[in-house]
Amino acid sequence: MTRDGWLALLRESVELFNDYRASHPDEPVDLTEAPLGYANLSGANLSHADCRRCMFEGANLSGASLDNARLEYANFRTATLDEASLRNVNVYYGTFQGARLRNASLHGAKLRKVSFCEADLTGAVFTGADLGEADMRWAKFRIDDLADADLSSSRLRD
Repeated sequence: MTRDGWLALLRESVELFNDYRASHPDEPVDLTEAPLGYANLSGANLSHADCRRCMFEGANLSGASLDNARLEYANFRTATLDEASLRNVNVYYGTFQGARLRNASLHGAKLRKVSFCEADLTGAVFTGADLGEADMRWAKFRIDDLADADLSSSRLRD
């Protein structure tokens, strides 16, 4: 399926999108540069999807699965990702500025040079995550939640 086909299916219904993915598990999902800002994608199965340079600004991705997705340069500014799963994602140079990721799972995520400024990371789990050079100033989090993450050259506080 083409990027536009995936995009049309996702915009029609998250349920139809997820059903199609379940019946075609080996078909690659290409949503590169998709304009999904302010969309309701709650519960969407975006695992293993190619979402490089996607615009998720203000979108609702609560409970969504983005495990192993390619998210380089993706924009999640002010998006809601409560209880979302972002295990082993690659979000190099992405932004979660002002986003809400309460109780999100970011195990093994590659989050190098990502902005989490003013993000709500309450209860988010970063076990084995690479937060090298990430900007986490003004973000809301407990330092214990970052205990097993690589914080090399990260900015945690001003």
